[in-house]
Amino acid sequence: MFPPLFTALTLVCAPAGLAQDTSASPLDWWGDDSNRVAFVTAHGTAQRHPQLVVWAPTDSIDARWLTAFGDTLDKGLHDLRALVGGPYSWQRIGSRPVVFFFSPGRFVSHATGQDTVFISLNRIRRGEAPFLHEAAHELLTPKGPFFADEYPDSVEQDRRAAQFPQWLNEGLPDYLAQSVAKATGFPEGDVFEVGGLDKVDSTCAARLTSTSRRDEILAKIGGQGRLNALFTEERKVVAPTYYACSQSFTKYLVDRIGVKAVVGLFPEIPAAGWSGRIEKLAGEPIASLRRRWMDEVGIR
Repeated sequence: MFPPLFTALTLVCAPAGLAQDTSASPLDWWGDDSNRVAFVTAHGTAQRHPQLVVWAPTDSIDARWLTAFGDTLDKGLHDLRALVGGPYSWQRIGSRPVVFFFSPGRFVSHATGQDTVFISLNRIRRGEAPFLHEAAHELLTPKGPFFADEYPDSVEQDRRAAQFPQWLNEGLPDYLAQSVAKATGFPEGDVFEVGGLDKVDSTCAARLTSTSRRDEILAKIGGQGRLNALFTEERKVVAPTYYACSQSFTKYLVDRIGVKAVVGLFPEIPAAGWSGRIEKLAGEPIASLRRRWMDEVGIR
């Protein structure tokens, strides 16, 4: 029916392990997820479709719109699964549906790695909800342990977090979601106003030029570890550039080695084999690929 009331969720969007940036207050948009589940299931109803289950509070959204959109979202998820390929033996979700909780409150919409995503009703009403982006996280999550906080030893958590390619973990869901939206007209939200696949390269280059965090952000694109500022109050400062450039470099890789090959990097992440796999398929080092990408999109 729906996931248990987690006291702590394994988050796709926030791998644990690295020390937090102490210069800004950390964000905790996932800490209230168990209460969200409790509220929505107590005061809402579920719509079931072949690819998904949607929970929403009663009277929070027009019922006729929600019924029609459930069908649209189910078709979108069908198209998303087709683009990802598979099913693959490494996928954690298997053939299970994605469970969506449309929840009140101001929070960052997010996936959990447990077949479940939380979407802010505020984003839905503004037409900015990243439905397919968050669903793509669930389709791309391999069987555990995968995220740093799924390892019991804190030293191992730090090591895993330090080598985790966060740019890929955000860039590919963005690429997949925007690809489906472009091909089918699915109403995927453009949270950071990137402009879709046709504008992602120019948006990345322009934003890098205009931000004082250029070097900090660019160092993480194609590299290891997460950008800690994304998980603090500085998120609004760095996220628009980071997400645009993560998607842009991912798009460049897809053009070089194909979307199925980039999808296939995810089960390579726990053993840190993703970078070697890219280099083997592309026939050159990642540093060289990054330089070619920067030249191609006009990053100076």
